[in-house]
Amino acid sequence: MDFAIIGFGGLGKVHYGNVPRIAERVGDIRLVALCDVEESAFHVRTSTNLGENNAELDLSAYRLYRDVEELFARERLDFVITALPTYLHEKIAVMAMERGIHVFSEKPMALTAAQGEHMLRVARKKHVKLMIGQCVRYFPEYAALKELIDSNKYGKVIQADFQRISPSATWSWQNWMMDEAKSGGATLDLHVHDVDFIHWAFGVPKGVTSVSTNYKSKHESVRTLYHYEDKVVTALGDWGMPGCFPFTQRFTVRFERATVERAEKGLMLYPEEGEASLLEVPAGNGHAEELVDFINCIREDRESAVNPPEDSLKSIKIAIAEKVSADTGKTVVL
Repeated sequence: MDFAIIGFGGLGKVHYGNVPRIAERVGDIRLVALCDVEESAFHVRTSTNLGENNAELDLSAYRLYRDVEELFARERLDFVITALPTYLHEKIAVMAMERGIHVFSEKPMALTAAQGEHMLRVARKKHVKLMIGQCVRYFPEYAALKELIDSNKYGKVIQADFQRISPSATWSWQNWMMDEAKSGGATLDLHVHDVDFIHWAFGVPKGVTSVSTNYKSKHESVRTLYHYEDKVVTALGDWGMPGCFPFTQRFTVRFERATVERAEKGLMLYPEEGEASLLEVPAGNGHAEELVDFINCIREDRESAVNPPEDSLKSIKIAIAEKVSADTGKTVVL
């Protein structure tokens, strides 16, 4: 299957770097083209909260485009990977799907629920696969936590807290990430990873109660209580930190008979009886694993059991409700 990467900034280069390991898993795929509106994207290093991409790139094997219409007119593509600013997610995904092209689109699904619903309708109408890059579902520590929750190995969850903390996202093209109208702010861009995991692990909450800070930018941080009948679940997303602050993702989950924590050294288990230990977690790269799943879904003509697009729509609805709660000071019922 032939494919292109549209958007060659930070995440576009992450996906590009993972192509060899993905090809080892799924077999015959071929990257044929790259597309970015900025010519410099094909030559410069790109920084994100994951660090600076320092790879020296030899792109001579690929056709390079600066216009997506030209890309679609000239190439016969089976699927595309899009790593674009959020305000372009719906437009470019629909443009591709209307041409019968399968789409892997980076998170969040869209800026609004209406846009996400439009994407789903087009995917169904054109009988193409759509997946959103909610990669946390595929990262080993989070997948292991989900397994512990589902298995009840240590009993039911009593309380859970998730944190995702980052320097201000000032590295983006034309600073679009710091414009809430284009990115949805930290709530939709950063915090949505934990929103999506909470939704995956515990289901859609009955409601959300949120507070936010708006010092450097609108909704630069959000802290939320998710309303479940039998557990206390909270999360913090914050990209108001100084540039020297390290990107941090943590969780602490207390079960009836143990507590599990994502710490610097790995996934730690603290049982009610016995000694603390480091849990063995399989190696894996969430960004690569999600694309392996996506490509297999195309090949096998099925929907993902891990990351269906309908879930991504529900997750942005939860995140949007958090912004409403933060702005109004009221609990939003879902």
